[in-house]
Amino acid sequence: MSTGIHARFKQSNSLPFVDSDRKHPSLAPSPLKRSRSIALLALAIFALIYYASRPHAPSINEVPDVTDWSKFAYSQYATDSATLCNAIMVFEALDRLGSKADRVLLYPQQWDLTVEGPKDRDSQLLNLAKETYKVKLHPVQLLAVAGSAEPGTFDHPNETFDTSITKLLAFNLTSYSRVLHLDNDITLLQPLDELFLLPPTPIAMPRAYWLPQGILTSLLLLVTPSTSELSHLLSTLVDWRSSETSALTTRTPSSQTIDMDLLNYRFGSSALILPHRPYALLTGEFRKQKHTDYLGAPEEIESWDPERVMREAKLVHFSDWPLPKPWIMWPWEAVSEMQPDCVGTRRGSIAGGSCREREIWKELYEGFRERRKDICKLLSVPAPEWRLLKKGIERAEEKAEAKKDKENEKEAEDGEKSVAGKKDNDKKSSDGDSNDREQNEKADEG
Repeated sequence: MSTGIHARFKQSNSLPFVDSDRKHPSLAPSPLKRSRSIALLALAIFALIYYASRPHAPSINEVPDVTDWSKFAYSQYATDSATLCNAIMVFEALDRLGSKADRVLLYPQQWDLTVEGPKDRDSQLLNLAKETYKVKLHPVQLLAVAGSAEPGTFDHPNETFDTSITKLLAFNLTSYSRVLHLDNDITLLQPLDELFLLPPTPIAMPRAYWLPQGILTSLLLLVTPSTSELSHLLSTLVDWRSSETSALTTRTPSSQTIDMDLLNYRFGSSALILPHRPYALLTGEFRKQKHTDYLGAPEEIESWDPERVMREAKLVHFSDWPLPKPWIMWPWEAVSEMQPDCVGTRRGSIAGGSCREREIWKELYEGFRERRKDICKLLSVPAPEWRLLKKGIERAEEKAEAKKDKENEKEAEDGEKSVAGKKDNDKKSSDGDSNDREQNEKADEG
């Protein structure tokens, strides 16, 4: 049996030897096949060159930018040296972030570009804006509730809020089809050019999510310039000043929200609403315990994540009243009183009272001050005395509360007078009906 197996292996090993270098005649290419292959290759190369040289429609990801960005502009306004620096910091951010739209600065017409000395910071900063950040300078008369206003200086800043209506002059920039005005007490985190491409509308604004009743905030305004709209707004302000029954009975001309009052009165029911996420985040949000107003959802649906909120935010507006704005140093007592309270009260808090909210909040203020020093070569304004500042705020609140009580009393009196007047009219009407009946009865007797 072993002999048979050996015989089979021997037989399989005795197959005829084939020289691998010799090719079967049927495998050799014929001249006709070789010519056909060369012709096909040449045709393919020719087709490739032809189609590569032809103009072709771009794919959806290759659509060229055909937007005429010269029709759009960002606007800022300055009322004193501090807000001038703030405006330039916004322009620096727009330049760094690669914004394509024009940049316009509305500044007091009393200023000029002639630098009269090393302490002439206003002229130096105007030249910085023009030469470094390609800002178009527009001298204007500052607006105020009383009519017009004078600019402040570095030592004597313009601390009234009614000059905020100067931002309405963005409506006067009619050489542009759209103007995006930003308040300058902000830190700009991402470009906003996409807003210029929204559907046409007279104005677009975000809601003041931190206030009730769906009020619109004026910290960001996308406007279609119109001298008619500007005239109408200023005429409304004049009417309010001269009328005791105007909307300003609840928000006085010295109010910090006069510009918001005007714009809500005119556009409250017609403005295009921009989402406050990501266009209107307040620094004060990091001091809150609950964030449902900002998130726009209950905590069961969406949880608060300060890191995610900062990643998505386009800008952050400094608003931690009564804490001073970021170009003013903090009173040391104010920091401990006003900073985010993280001692075991929030997710992410750790021993010692540290948390990411507090870190982000402090980084925003410190970052603003560093950029102010680097860009404008200005140090922060010395800190006010916190005790006196709070006392002044308390007095202002008491005064506002007393005014509100007085207005409520007046409304109640007016209501009582209205009711009394209605009763008198009803009585006169009743007496008249009685007289008519008596006359009719006498006529019947006659």
